[in-house]
Amino acid sequence: MRVGARAVGMSASPHHAVAARPMIDLESWEFDLINLVGARRCSARWGSANAAHYDERRMEDDRTAQVAACAAELAVAKFVNQYWHASVWDSRDHFAYANWPDVGKNIEVRRVRTSDYAAVRRRQLNHGLILFVAKPTMPECRAVEILGWQHYDYAWTKAAPSEFDENTRILDPKYLRFDEVPS
Repeated sequence: MRVGARAVGMSASPHHAVAARPMIDLESWEFDLINLVGARRCSARWGSANAAHYDERRMEDDRTAQVAACAAELAVAKFVNQYWHASVWDSRDHFAYANWPDVGKNIEVRRVRTSDYAAVRRRQLNHGLILFVAKPTMPECRAVEILGWQHYDYAWTKAAPSEFDENTRILDPKYLRFDEVPS
């Protein structure tokens, strides 16, 4: 277990036991940072339309979603001991930065909310990414559960087609890894 992480409960299925997942606690200054960056990301998107595959009936407000995504990204960065850039850019500049990883040089973070299944997007294939799936504790986001990781391109091959669009697949958490953290 890494510094700053604590194990959360064991879960078991009829077929196998799943090891305890790390829970990353955020420090008070990290809590301030995720709220600042999340609010700035929300402001930067002000007035922008959501992507066509988003179902607004299933969504939470953008400020909450942005803060929770920041918590997930920061927690993964702490867990793997890599840099989190905490960047914010105007929505008009999104495509200039769309291929930037969330953490370090190759980590894409998916924050999950209502299930442990994560979206895998076609546009992020063939970039050498590692997908981490994380679930912040709501509503405060002071701790984040790391659900696991997988090589992004492999995750795409295991993920099921989504009901949202043909360029998104949904990864069952049974394909997430819990072994050594990739570099």
